[in-house]
Amino acid sequence: MTGFAGPVPHDAVVFDCDGTLVDTETSWNGAYRDLFEHYGVPLDPRARTRLVGLQLRELGHALADLLGHPAAPEALGRTVYDLVRARVGAGVAALPGAVELVTALHGTRPLAVATNTPAEIVADYLDGIGIREAFDVVVDCVTAGAPKPSPVPYLRACGALGVHPRRAIAVEDSGNGVAAARTAGLYVIGVPSHPEVALEADLRAATLLDPAVWSAFGLAAPVPA
Repeated sequence: MTGFAGPVPHDAVVFDCDGTLVDTETSWNGAYRDLFEHYGVPLDPRARTRLVGLQLRELGHALADLLGHPAAPEALGRTVYDLVRARVGAGVAALPGAVELVTALHGTRPLAVATNTPAEIVADYLDGIGIREAFDVVVDCVTAGAPKPSPVPYLRACGALGVHPRRAIAVEDSGNGVAAARTAGLYVIGVPSHPEVALEADLRAATLLDPAVWSAFGLAAPVPA
């Protein structure tokens, strides 16, 4: 389903970060595993899916519910963030097509990141895969003042780029992110980080290497080696 008629807008692109540009599964899964082991609670894969795309407040409350409320929700969320940042130092990997797509887009139109992840962690991620300088703006939930699924992060990103939301494309991997971008009025490309997550996006693809994704940006997809 799409709310757009005619050509896909090309004026700007706003990317999510975790699970969209950067493979953060290893860092986050390790952090969750360490936290759950600390409290002696097994981490159910279905519970892990429930945590995708949450910002600090939501994440803390979800963790408190899953762990049986052993500590304050905000403290649990902060602990996970600290564990993730410690793991990022060991290196992160770009998701398939992320570096190629951002590099191809860089200089052709304004680019932004809109994320529920704190900006300092996002900076580490983008530095780690070598594309931080490609982005004109990074809007996190603190900068925005409201996390996804609120449309505010996308509205603020578009405002900072000087582009009307209806003239921008969002690239997302989570339900909360897609909901935020669609409510803000952007055309949404959904590339789910978990195959079982259904995304109500205008275009859905398995990876950022999909030729349909590149076509939406008016670009020719790279030829497989």
